[in-house]
Amino acid sequence: MRTLIIPPCMLILVTGCAGLTLSQKSADQVAAERALVAKKTSLLERENQVLRDENLQLTRSGEMAKADAERKQTEFTANLNRLTGELKAAETTIANLNQKIAILESESGGKIKQLTQLNEQLTERHREEMGKLTGELKNAQVEAARDKERASREAAEKQFAHAKEVQELKTRLTEKEKEADELRRTISELRNELAAQKTKPAAK
Repeated sequence: MRTLIIPPCMLILVTGCAGLTLSQKSADQVAAERALVAKKTSLLERENQVLRDENLQLTRSGEMAKADAERKQTEFTANLNRLTGELKAAETTIANLNQKIAILESESGGKIKQLTQLNEQLTERHREEMGKLTGELKNAQVEAARDKERASREAAEKQFAHAKEVQELKTRLTEKEKEADELRRTISELRNELAAQKTKPAAK
């Protein structure tokens, strides 16, 4: 990030030049001073434009960080919804299997033991799948919460840093504008002195 600093000696030179009467300077000196002041004013105006561009870039970076955090939150929510849907589908499948087992038991007494064993196997499988899906869902929720917190914290830190830099840029911009105004006043004073010198009658 660029910073424009005017050395104290340059300010003293400009102020000193404004305090002297044109009668103590040659035409070349006055022209040189005017050219120096014009150059410094141009440099300050260019620096002000750079600061404005940096301000816009920082604002854009803050908006991008916010959008990125929102995108991550959407992805986490979609993942949780997918796991919840898979869990519900597994529960529905197991319920349907249990219903079929009940029907088969009523239709064929000879298969009761076999069906009972199958039911126990399905129940155990159901328990294992439920435990697995519940664990995955819990882990996904915990990870999503951590990622959301991390993303929110990073976005907040970036936003704070950007806001601080924007404030600093505004302060620097105000200072540069004051310096530019001071240079404009100096130019105006030099022009007035030059005009007054031209209107004075020539010495005999």
